[in-house]
Amino acid sequence: MKMTKKNSFAVVILCLFLGSCVSSDFDKGMICLRLGDYRRAAGHFDKVLEKKPADCKARIGLGKALLQKSIDNQQDSLAWREAVMNLEAAEALKCAGEISGLLSQVWAERAGKLLKEKDTLQCLQALTRAIEYDPASAEPLNMAGIIYFRMGRIEKSRAILKRAAAIDTANPAACFNLGMIDWYEGNIESAHKEWLKALKCAPDDQEIIYWFARSEKRLREASSQ
Repeated sequence: MKMTKKNSFAVVILCLFLGSCVSSDFDKGMICLRLGDYRRAAGHFDKVLEKKPADCKARIGLGKALLQKSIDNQQDSLAWREAVMNLEAAEALKCAGEISGLLSQVWAERAGKLLKEKDTLQCLQALTRAIEYDPASAEPLNMAGIIYFRMGRIEKSRAILKRAAAIDTANPAACFNLGMIDWYEGNIESAHKEWLKALKCAPDDQEIIYWFARSEKRLREASSQ
């Protein structure tokens, strides 16, 4: 049945007034997500998943909404677990996009929280998950290197930090930490070389400047003897 121009205009006006004709639950969820309204966003994504549980985009949207909720509620662990469950479900569904990278970041952030709480075992487990999801991410590798150094597992720490340094040559953190291992072992020349690399990446970093200056002073003292 062909619609007259008059009737067509009336329907458009009605749709704009009601909103339901121009926006699906998924679209509404995305709008709420961008606005930071995670409660409504989660509700809209839930409606999509009630009808289609294998909807990748809705799973990701719900995961992101629950992450917002977790952060807003002082790292609410229940919301965080539900967020990860939905993101991992999206990963299992082979969704297109950077789900692995997002999951790696989520687990790395979780590890940072656990490290502050001095829960070393759980922190390492979280970092393992982060590395599994994105082996090319230097951040969780660097954090794992720090933890193993603190545990006295020097060679394991060194191997992990070298891997991190090779992955991200523009990030000074791994080189700086490798320098700290060398300093700890009394290898001042190697520490000086690592801190020089770090300094080239971050010439204004005061901590790197301090340790680089210390190593230079020690090397000058050793050469004058």
